[in-house]
Amino acid sequence: MRMKYGSMLEGFTDRLPVFRTESQDRMLASATNFALGFFGWPLDEKLLLSVTVEADQFNNTLAPYKTCPNDSKPAIGDRGTYYVKQWVSVYLQEALQRIQGLLKGYTLTLEDVYTMQMMCAYETVALGYSKFCELFTEEEWEGFEYAIDLYFWYDSGFGSPVARALGSGYVLELLSRLTETPIVSVSSQPTKSKTTFSVNTTLDSNSLTFPLDQPLYVDATHEVVIVNILTALNLTVLAKDGPPSSAKMTRGRTWVSSRVAPFASNMQIQLLSCSDPHLASDTQLRIILNDGVVALTGIEGCHHQKDGMCPVTTFIKAQKKLVEGSDWQWTCHGNWTVPEGDAWQTITGDPPTREDSH
Repeated sequence: MRMKYGSMLEGFTDRLPVFRTESQDRMLASATNFALGFFGWPLDEKLLLSVTVEADQFNNTLAPYKTCPNDSKPAIGDRGTYYVKQWVSVYLQEALQRIQGLLKGYTLTLEDVYTMQMMCAYETVALGYSKFCELFTEEEWEGFEYAIDLYFWYDSGFGSPVARALGSGYVLELLSRLTETPIVSVSSQPTKSKTTFSVNTTLDSNSLTFPLDQPLYVDATHEVVIVNILTALNLTVLAKDGPPSSAKMTRGRTWVSSRVAPFASNMQIQLLSCSDPHLASDTQLRIILNDGVVALTGIEGCHHQKDGMCPVTTFIKAQKKLVEGSDWQWTCHGNWTVPEGDAWQTITGDPPTREDSH
């Protein structure tokens, strides 16, 4: 990142850059470690780190679920678990029998075997290797990846009934930065939305904690929040296959969690100055997700472009419309529910409408 964006630090001539993170230990550590890699040791006098509070009842776009009560209801905020269990019962049956044959005195469950695959991933990241990895075939690892795909789609992505609202607060902050319009209140913000979602207006209306004139912004958050934001941005190129099935894995699918939300996930939103006469505007915007350009064709007015760019004015107009169409009050505080499994589906990250719930 320093190689790519380090030159932008030259724009901070009379102040220090403000980076944001939140108070959960691993998020604070991630932001600090990123800063060490970006600036080098020591960090003194190199940046200001704005640490938002991740706790119930504290507005925070980097942890929006903390102020969305409906997300804490398993039938709503944890829809993915049902699909994972269904798929695990398909792809891990042979592994269960095989590994059980190696043990005496303990009867394994499918959940135990699935947890062994999780341990492989976590131990490999933490320790560099894991003996759990050797227990499974290549096909079973493909099945594991698909299980995580199901989890993210239905828990945090386009298949979650709260994903769009949860991500919309950050999109509102993005619009605030792009238009240099502070978010002070519902009536004083970049859009005509009737809410400010999970935005902390106390912090975002203060230029010390949420400046609007930096050449570079850095926010550290959870991978699930990145997936919420991708949904709120309406990056439908990631969802063009529709809801994934818990009965059969589709190869060549567009929704792959290891590409959308791997360990150390990162999303870069770039503003580019271009002099190409074939472009509608000199100022273009594009989104890089984990080092891959994401097509913006699902965003109104953003057409196919070989480098994934869209005129920034077009992007802003479309995102304002999307934010204004997202209903935080109903999504997070409304009296509604959804049935388990395929009896109800969303591909936009929205809940059932008010009319459908009566």
